[in-house]
Amino acid sequence: MGRWSKLFPRLSDTLLSDRRFQLHSEEISMETPIERVEILRQEVARFKERVANLAPQDRELPSACDGWTVADVVAHLVGQAFPLTVSRGLQGDYSPPPGAPAVTAHNEDDFARNIFQRAFNTRAEVGDRLLEALAERLDESVTVFEGVGHEQWDNLCYWPPGPETVRVMLDMRISELSMHAWDVCSRFDSDYRLSDGAVRVLMDTVPRAVRRAFRPDPSLSAPVIFRFAIDAPVVALYDLVFTPEGAVLQQPQDPKTTQADVAFRCDGETYVMVMYGRTAPDAAIASGRLLWEGDDVLALGFGRRFLGG
Repeated sequence: MGRWSKLFPRLSDTLLSDRRFQLHSEEISMETPIERVEILRQEVARFKERVANLAPQDRELPSACDGWTVADVVAHLVGQAFPLTVSRGLQGDYSPPPGAPAVTAHNEDDFARNIFQRAFNTRAEVGDRLLEALAERLDESVTVFEGVGHEQWDNLCYWPPGPETVRVMLDMRISELSMHAWDVCSRFDSDYRLSDGAVRVLMDTVPRAVRRAFRPDPSLSAPVIFRFAIDAPVVALYDLVFTPEGAVLQQPQDPKTTQADVAFRCDGETYVMVMYGRTAPDAAIASGRLLWEGDDVLALGFGRRFLGG
């Protein structure tokens, strides 16, 4: 179904002969922060328009985000403090805001549980003003990032796992919004798609999804490499490397000498939907959106490697 057809050249040979895949993705997809602020504006406008007329009963429907209703997802976006932490960072302050945990106290599992609980708490706090609060918070985010000076993009901001630069916070704001917009909008529109701009940003933030989705696996006796070749909207080549200590996403220095156990090829939207846990790898393979070559057992068992989220 999703296997690279024997009627065509081997997928690995195709990748190595295609000069596009010999370039680092940042050489092809680099965007300026100003261009990414424009992506944020567009994503904010798109989502606000989509949810503006949600009926109360629609908000109680399950979203595509496991365990959350539509209203829970919206509350999660409202509860994210990007405007506060970025504003503090622009003034040189990346210490924890009042009530936030210290970076030294970070625990990945606790972090995930706190995200869920904060969404429920935020929903209770804003009550019937949920959609108004969403619009206000998203507009605040746009305003803050629009006001970043040229020399401030590398300022550090508080983030529970460790301080991040303003430019990284911008990417996280876009990624969180665009993926959760899909969680909501796909519930009412089966043809809803991520924008190319959102896909480009999400591709850059996949390493964060990897950190949370794949946990240490002591049963591995040797590294296992899954290679992803993305062909649109930008071209990129990534290796997802599993070791007993966990998983890391990296760009192969020389794909010709680094042998992958499995090679996948797909577009950027399929890549981020799989890596962010919205599309099961088996489903992507079965539909032909995720082509593969290599070890059959590893390729078809890739979905079982998602150990946590």
